[in-house]
Amino acid sequence: MSTLPEAFEHAGWKVRIHVAWDQPDQRFQGRAELAQRGAIKCRINLPSGFQSREDAMTSLRGRALAFIDDWQQRPHDAESEFSEL
Repeated sequence: MSTLPEAFEHAGWKVRIHVAWDQPDQRFQGRAELAQRGAIKCRINLPSGFQSREDAMTSLRGRALAFIDDWQQRPHDAESEFSEL
């Protein structure tokens, strides 16, 4: 994707959101990359495109925050940690 990512931090996670215009589909597509301690632990892709860049960004921001907040609320042990991407 050709646009510069938006980055922010939330609850110890660094989130980078990438959104770009998809010419064949005539929509904005994107993904969010969620990292902890410098390693990407999760990628969230938009299931469908959006007509506006801001709507795509808002959707990805919301999905990333929801994932992090949900993950923070669950108990974790050695068997429930992330696999390497």
